[in-house]
Amino acid sequence: MMLCLIGMAASMNAQSISGKLVDEKNEPLAYANIVLQQADSTFVNGQTSDEKGGFRFSKVSAGDYRLVISSLGYQTMYVDLQGFSRSANLGTLTIEEASQKLDEVTVTASNMVSTADKKMVFPNKKQVNASNNGVDLLRNLMIPRIQVNPIGNTIGTNDGGSIVLCINGRKASQNEVTALQPSEIIRVEVVEDPGARYDDADIMVNYVLRRYDMGGSFGFNGTQSLKTLFGRQNANGKLNFGKSEFSFYYNTEHVISEEMWSERNEVFAFEDGRTYHRSVTTDPHGEKNIHHNGRITYNLQDGNKYMLNISAGFRNLNSPNKLEEGKLLTEEYSNIVTNRRNWSHNRNTTPYMDVYFQKNLKNKQFIAFNAVGTYINTYNRSSYQEFLNNENIVDYSSAVKGKKYSLIAEAIYEKGFKNGGKLTTGISHTQSYTNNTYLGTLQYHTRMNQAYTGGYAQYKGKLGKLNYMISMAASRLWFKQGGEDEEEWSFNPRFSLSHTFNKQWSASLSGNIGTMNPSLSQLSDVDQLTDSLQIKRGNPDLKPYYSNNASFRLNYNKGKVNVGFYTNYNHRNNPIMTHVYRENDKFIHSYANHDRFQKLSVGMNVRVGMLWDMLQLSGSISNNSYWSHGLDYYHQINSLGVELQAALMYKNLTLQALYHKNADHFYGEMLSTGEEIHIFSAQYRIKKVNVGLMLINPFSKEYKREENYINQYAGNKYRYNIDDTACAIWATLSWNISFGRDYKSKSKRMSNSDSDSGVM
Repeated sequence: MMLCLIGMAASMNAQSISGKLVDEKNEPLAYANIVLQQADSTFVNGQTSDEKGGFRFSKVSAGDYRLVISSLGYQTMYVDLQGFSRSANLGTLTIEEASQKLDEVTVTASNMVSTADKKMVFPNKKQVNASNNGVDLLRNLMIPRIQVNPIGNTIGTNDGGSIVLCINGRKASQNEVTALQPSEIIRVEVVEDPGARYDDADIMVNYVLRRYDMGGSFGFNGTQSLKTLFGRQNANGKLNFGKSEFSFYYNTEHVISEEMWSERNEVFAFEDGRTYHRSVTTDPHGEKNIHHNGRITYNLQDGNKYMLNISAGFRNLNSPNKLEEGKLLTEEYSNIVTNRRNWSHNRNTTPYMDVYFQKNLKNKQFIAFNAVGTYINTYNRSSYQEFLNNENIVDYSSAVKGKKYSLIAEAIYEKGFKNGGKLTTGISHTQSYTNNTYLGTLQYHTRMNQAYTGGYAQYKGKLGKLNYMISMAASRLWFKQGGEDEEEWSFNPRFSLSHTFNKQWSASLSGNIGTMNPSLSQLSDVDQLTDSLQIKRGNPDLKPYYSNNASFRLNYNKGKVNVGFYTNYNHRNNPIMTHVYRENDKFIHSYANHDRFQKLSVGMNVRVGMLWDMLQLSGSISNNSYWSHGLDYYHQINSLGVELQAALMYKNLTLQALYHKNADHFYGEMLSTGEEIHIFSAQYRIKKVNVGLMLINPFSKEYKREENYINQYAGNKYRYNIDDTACAIWATLSWNISFGRDYKSKSKRMSNSDSDSGVM
């Protein structure tokens, strides 16, 4: 018993609080007084910042604290840390001159720091112990607007906005985030409207990691359905020697189902006035989708002087031998029953190489370069057959052999100013070549050269309590296909304003004009036969279009409660949407630049916790309104989305409940029902190992998704069922180990990739 008490005391005393102080000119604030107090103002410890503005309190027990930071000629800052239970790096704190009033920055009991331009969430010990990887930790943090689906292990937003993931400021893939060990994550930063540097995303989620000099780590985490062969496994590791770091990750995902079936009801309106009502049903069948991803990285870092990062990786997707068999009935010919057979086999392999270099210069200057080479190899095969009285009346076959080569190069330059402002400029160029061969009933050979060049300039500054960002981007798109070439220029401004009224209330307003380019597959000048009545066709005449966006957010944050209100509006001029027209008793499914498209999202999210140091709750509700103005149609749709989540963390046991019904998605003429899931999970930690069970959709006998294509010529309602994901039990296992190290390298600021195969 005495040994246990000693061990508990040592664990409680092992926490630390650290950070860095700078003035309004972003210069280090040396020799400032920093006092650590308890919540009742009882003195705990005191020190002064070092020559670089840094400070650190070690061996701090769990509890409620306040930092009091003061320096001659500067406004005193108070930082409240309530519910402190795990080492916290507060990052860079800016101390204003004494002539100006400074609002307090508060770390609430839910370990969230809210500032004018971002939120910082410090995972506590219970949240870290309950997490298996970086994605899992994000789910346990329950950050407002961020939605994590534990079935697909995907990260998104509950209002449908775009999101970019980063690791120490550089763009990263979700596979890299999945490979993170929770114990190496110091904090998670959420930046709304991060700007042109991050692809004009609505939200940037940045994982700030610890740095190491020596030692290494290894991790494994996996999820496996006990009902069928659904599962994901991930292995990762790092090894450090002085200035060098070697790392790798490998993950695989296999979706192998034996209980799938679908039905489609179609209505065809011919030019001569005839109408066909057709229904297509499939027998229960199986399907396989197997993904493999891997990457190895070498990093050479010399302090703050320079960093070289070289990575090689691959992505592989294999969907073999998908076979759907069933009946095809036409209401107008009810005495005729056609047997239908649809088979496909798809494979895509993508190796790539990534080289990155960055260097810090004098006078707050920074430069970085990145080059990524990618090869995408695609081989897709399919066949479609219809039989009447055992006679083959329709027989189509198709095979696509695709090769794409691309090179992406990017450079950025940053300059900091004494007034705290920052100028960022960047330029990038993508050069690609696509060579696709289409075999089968219809045969084509397409070659396409494409180039994309873009540049931007962005400035962030502050006027009193108002933070602002303005940027301008320009780009050129060029492609050549079949001896003809096209060139398009676009200019994209962006701005954001954020204001902190007091400790509880803050607001932000942002807007931008973006350019949406057609994909290579949409531009392909080919036909693909779908069935006896329908053809899929590309459109080389598509043009880029502008997408205008505006967002307003209002946030309230006090103690354990965080409430957010938001509204987003999107208006697209001449958007590329699907287009159906009739040709020789066939229905052509293609693409066209239509009139306009509008979307309005309004929502609210609430986060509470942690209550009694073990319970955390979150919820959100949103409404999406769509207006689609096509060349020959007009549609208006409204949809409601809801998400509720609760987590109870007691000692080594974690219990969670999740319900979400995503708002329906609508674009052009396609309405897709939002996914509805409910999950209950239990997880227990045994030293370095986490084991758990998830119960998915326990109240449903079937899992279904529906799509409704609202078209006057060839409309259809499609529904597919995957019974394997209803009343399913999944097992989870995680094992993460590390050995002592202290690595202080920087991380690269950019990461590029190419995933558009160009195959239609």
